[in-house]
Amino acid sequence: MDLKIPYKNVTNREDAYKAAKSLLTPEYLEKFQIKFDLSFDDAEKKACAKGSGFLLELLFHEEACQVNLDLSFLLKPLKNSILEKVKSQIERNL
Repeated sequence: MDLKIPYKNVTNREDAYKAAKSLLTPEYLEKFQIKFDLSFDDAEKKACAKGSGFLLELLFHEEACQVNLDLSFLLKPLKNSILEKVKSQIERNL
């Protein structure tokens, strides 16, 4: 686990997952200009983004969102910067 971010705007796992799912639209994701596949697991309340050299998982728990980020060797120096951006987006929206 790289980050655990408590919810501020939602009260439970289901609401957080629904909010994330509605936010992560193709139009919203295009602004990052990175090619990746996004998948949702409704049973596990999990979102995964997989691209060239990275895997980002958002696991929605009752009181917080757990973030896991795996990066290729070349992207590892950017891990803290990427996690800070992910954290700010989650805190702002969830």
